[in-house]
Amino acid sequence: MTAAPTAHTTAAARTTAGGRVETGPAALARLERLAGWIDGRSAEFCTSAGWLRAAALHLPGAPAVLTVGPAEAPVALAALTTSRRRGVPRIELLGGDLNDYGRLFHDDEAAAAGLADALVGWLGTRRSWSLHLGQVDPDDAAVRAIVARLPGCRIETGPPMPRIEGVGGSFRISRNRRRSMRRATARLDAEGRTWRTVAASEPGDVARWLPALVEVRRHRDHAAGRRSHLDDPRLRAFHETVLLDAAARGRVVVDVLLVDDDVAGYAVTMVDGDTYRLWDGRVAEEWQRYQGGIVCDMLAVLRAAEAPGVTTFDWLRGRTEAKFGDHETRRVAVRAASGTVVTTLDAWADAVRRGARRAVPASLARALVAR
Repeated sequence: MTAAPTAHTTAAARTTAGGRVETGPAALARLERLAGWIDGRSAEFCTSAGWLRAAALHLPGAPAVLTVGPAEAPVALAALTTSRRRGVPRIELLGGDLNDYGRLFHDDEAAAAGLADALVGWLGTRRSWSLHLGQVDPDDAAVRAIVARLPGCRIETGPPMPRIEGVGGSFRISRNRRRSMRRATARLDAEGRTWRTVAASEPGDVARWLPALVEVRRHRDHAAGRRSHLDDPRLRAFHETVLLDAAARGRVVVDVLLVDDDVAGYAVTMVDGDTYRLWDGRVAEEWQRYQGGIVCDMLAVLRAAEAPGVTTFDWLRGRTEAKFGDHETRRVAVRAASGTVVTTLDAWADAVRRGARRAVPASLARALVAR
């Protein structure tokens, strides 16, 4: 696989307002020691210990872990990352804008209040800062406590997250949806193509398919006129680490459509207990006419509908025609800054980002405003 772990800042730890902050290698070590504690409180693959560890290892920025209570048995934890944008330290949840769900871990409301106090105390040790905690639950006690304690803190509503509730019960997949899959495969038969579908979930099988999936995604992104984030060795290493870790833990299924032995499309589904989440998927550029993406998406939905105990199929962020269902949720971002100058800079960057997204590919827009 690509890329070695990223070298972050030197180990450091400090106490602040009843909490303890560890950064760099010490933060990574803390995440590893508390993996069981984190997974016991995580409900989504992107808040799991494996995801956070991969982010700390591979993504840009320096990891920081804030804990409240005993070091080896805390009552609250925030997995964060720090970077510099326009010369100002920026604090985000570990994983940043790759997170479809963000989580502040705590055992009860008292622990949530203690975590908020510790975070505000840590921010107070910095001369300037910009805080962006994305995709968090607006009803979470820690989120409410942070908003109450930070002057000028604001809440921004996140993008829609379509889902199917009752996927194996009350919800019925329409005939038109089922026909779309049959039409795609009928075209393959009519044109004399050799095709088959594969469902990979064992670690070895996922590892064998992974290089081909990465190339399908990169080529499709390039054909759409944008740089793929998997062009970046660090982000590719993160992507691969997450997928292989999920396979090792039995929480991923990769559906692949093969046409004449080429990957024509794929869908990666993460299994979170009673919820299946479609994390990644693409149609191969040269095989678009066979709608490999639709075929693999439908395979994932049908598997969820047939799996015992599964109640929800989550399409994650973004509303598109292909994402069908009967419910939609939205998370929020908590935004705050150390003063009016930083707030103004953040607002300017947000405006540039919105304008750039209308004019240039999203990946280039992110690069411009992150300088």
